[in-house]
Amino acid sequence: MKSKILVLLGVSLFVAACSSSNSEPKKKGGWKPEMDQPSELASIMRVLHDEATERKGTLEAGEMAVANSQLIFKMITAKPTEPHMVGPAFEPHAQAFIASYGQLNTAEDVQGQIEAHNNLVKSCVACHMNFCQGPIPRIEKLYVQ
Repeated sequence: MKSKILVLLGVSLFVAACSSSNSEPKKKGGWKPEMDQPSELASIMRVLHDEATERKGTLEAGEMAVANSQLIFKMITAKPTEPHMVGPAFEPHAQAFIASYGQLNTAEDVQGQIEAHNNLVKSCVACHMNFCQGPIPRIEKLYVQ
């Protein structure tokens, strides 16, 4: 009889110890990691990348694309992620990008726009070779074959 009482007491203690006294269910998905916000320059470049991706699809479909972003002019003065990511060579690269961008709207046919688009992508890669190499593989996917 004593052994049954001890077993029953042991089981009761085990159940009591394993059950949570806190009856609140755990919240799922309540925690969100803090992410660094992209810099002004990174945000501009992401928008321009999205635009270039869309333009690539339009050109590959054999249609003329519209290029009308005003963000390109903000690139030169936009704050970068890190101060060393721009330097004396950045502005000439940005000016080359702006010139290439302008050629998109002066092209007279799809083939001319494809050439202008690919020149624009080349100008992006050239700048990123000097300042921030990370996105180069992503940028190179923008070429129209």
